[in-house]
Amino acid sequence: MKNIPEIKLFGTAACHKTTFYKTWLDQTKLPHHFLDVAENEVHLETLRNLYESRKGHFPTITIGKKKLRNPKPEELQKWINKLIPEILEITHDKEKQRFTLAINDEIAKVDYQIRDNKMYLMHSEVPYNLRGQGIGKVLVEKTFEQLTKEGYTTVAICSYIKSVAAKSEKWKTKIAY
Repeated sequence: MKNIPEIKLFGTAACHKTTFYKTWLDQTKLPHHFLDVAENEVHLETLRNLYESRKGHFPTITIGKKKLRNPKPEELQKWINKLIPEILEITHDKEKQRFTLAINDEIAKVDYQIRDNKMYLMHSEVPYNLRGQGIGKVLVEKTFEQLTKEGYTTVAICSYIKSVAAKSEKWKTKIAY
C-alpha cells in the first residue's frame, strides 16, 4: 500500500491501554511506530507538542495529522477507514451494476453499463463529506483492479475515471477512454 499516513502510538509499555492499542495496531498489519514516552524524553516532548496544554496525554495515536487521545476501538477504526481507504475491500454488485467502497456509514461508488461485451464506467461518486481525501482515486483504482481480475474490457466514460486512468502508468494503456 502506498500513501499510508504515518501512524504513531504514544504511551508507555507499563500502561494497559497503551498495550491494548499496540496489540490492536499490530493486528491491522498497518505500519506504525510505538513511541514510549517513559523511555525516551524526545518522544515525550513530541507528545507534549501535540497538545496546547503541553501535557503528556497518553495513550495518543496519530494518523498523519489526525490526533486521537485514548479513542474507543470503533472510533479508531472509523478514522483508519477514512484516512487509509486502501485497506478497504471493494464490492461488485452486478445486479445494480456498480462497484462500492464502504467507508464507515458512507458509500463511494462507480456505476457502469454493459454493452457489446464491454463495461462502460459511467459515473463515480464519493460522499460529499469524504471528498478531497483521495478516496475517489482509491475507489477507481480498486475498480480497475477488480475489473482486471474479472476479465472485463473496460471503457471509461466518466471524466474523473478517465483522468485517473490517464495519469496512471499502470492503467493508461489498459483502460479505454
